[in-house]
Amino acid sequence: MLFLEPLALSQIVSLMTISVVIPVYNVEKYIRRCLESVIDQENDRYKIECLIVDDCSLDSSMIIVDDIIKNYHGTTIDFKIISHDRNKGLSEARNSGIKASTGDYLFFLDSDDVILENTFKCYFAYLHDYPFVDVIMGNALSIEDHSLTNTFLTNNNFTSCLVSDKRAIIYHTLCRNIDRHAWNKLIRRSLVIDNNLFFDQGLLYEDVTWSYRLYSTISSILIVPELTYMYDNNPSSIMHTHSERGKTIAWSFVFISDSIFNNPPVIEGKKVLFTEHCLFVNHWVLHAIDLYDKYGLEKQAYIKLNALKRKLFWTSICHFKPVMALYFLTMFKPLCWLLKIRAYRAIIDRIIHVVYKLS
Repeated sequence: MLFLEPLALSQIVSLMTISVVIPVYNVEKYIRRCLESVIDQENDRYKIECLIVDDCSLDSSMIIVDDIIKNYHGTTIDFKIISHDRNKGLSEARNSGIKASTGDYLFFLDSDDVILENTFKCYFAYLHDYPFVDVIMGNALSIEDHSLTNTFLTNNNFTSCLVSDKRAIIYHTLCRNIDRHAWNKLIRRSLVIDNNLFFDQGLLYEDVTWSYRLYSTISSILIVPELTYMYDNNPSSIMHTHSERGKTIAWSFVFISDSIFNNPPVIEGKKVLFTEHCLFVNHWVLHAIDLYDKYGLEKQAYIKLNALKRKLFWTSICHFKPVMALYFLTMFKPLCWLLKIRAYRAIIDRIIHVVYKLS
């Protein structure tokens, strides 16, 4: 029996299927290279289920998709198109992909990005050494400025690192050491389904709350140094449309802050990492404040933002964290003028580090 066990495990891994979820909306300039990067993963040691979610594109994106699928003659990839009856946004497109997926693992790929030629081969190799890991995450490179996203690797001399302690995973999440994007992660699908890890509808920067819930759920994550993903700063993406959607983005940060505050990290029924949690919430509150100053907020969102600031302050008082409470006072008048001073904002991360150490 001891001899047969690893053999059975090897067979399970070799037959795995990766469900790649690609939302498509008005990306005719990018979708071909995106799908070609998936086709480059062709390998007879695993299967790929490529779920293309048409979110009612208005350009020729789906014509290009149909042409690529028609001219694909491989055997590794099973292309499936899911069509929305109306535009529902990125969150619902990803949710549709999750619900339709059947693979062992999920992988989110944005339609204006690409994966490297050996991405899945790389992940597959690591799965042989770590077959029970919940999430594997590689490194990602910005096509525009060639910056890398994975600071965790920078802090660990670019060596692979298995984090298998739930407290450590949550700690690194709250300290923003682990990348918060949904893409570029090989995720055990059963974990997503069993824990109802779907994306919040109608929200921008939805990756933040989703990844927070994901990292609060998993028991292990393997972070590897290999470059596995390249992302493009698409000028038509939400990152570049603040002037048009400023209030929506501001509201999203209010929602994100409130959602995370109301769901503190819990391990074995006990709340943990109080200071880290509050400062993590504060990070997103500051984003909301900045956007509120620039674009304003609807009344309901403004009320929620102020209530959240008060909760952070009084919670820190109740937990006997006077230094943190004093720091949170800078979110209220008249001290909030500090947040508008460029010199103060330039060193705010250092200030928060000092607050953390003294709390």
